[in-house]
Amino acid sequence: MPKIIWSDAFSVENEDINNQHRRWIEIFNDAYDKMMGNDYSLLSRIGVDALKQMRDYANMHFGFEEQYMADIRYPALEEHRRQHKFFELQLDRIDKDFENGITKLNSEIMKIIENWLVEHIQREDQKYNAFIKRC
Repeated sequence: MPKIIWSDAFSVENEDINNQHRRWIEIFNDAYDKMMGNDYSLLSRIGVDALKQMRDYANMHFGFEEQYMADIRYPALEEHRRQHKFFELQLDRIDKDFENGITKLNSEIMKIIENWLVEHIQREDQKYNAFIKRC
C-alpha cells in the first residue's frame, strides 16, 4: 500500500480546502510511516497516537468544510455530514477496540483510512465543487 500523493484529482478549486486536504494527506502519510515502519504487526501505541492526530485534524477540517457548504447553500450538506460522522465513528471504533485489547493490523487500519480519504475527496467533495461551478 503506497502513500497518498497529491494530484489535481484531489482539487476542489478552493485554496483553503485544498490546503487542508494536502495537510490531511501529509498527516496520513506520517501516520503511515509510523504505523508501517515500526516492528509491530499489530496496532501499537504509536499507531493510536497517529490516529488521534488524524482524528483531531479531521474534526477541524470537517467543521470548516461543513461551514463552507452551509455558506454556499450546498443542498446535500446533511448527507455529507453523515459521511463525516461515519468516518469519525470508524476511527472511534478502532480506538475503542485498541483500548479493549482488540488489535487490528496496521495495514488494515491504514487501508480503511486511505480508501475513505481518497474516495471522499475525489468523489464526494467533488460534488460540492461541481455545485459551486453551476451557481
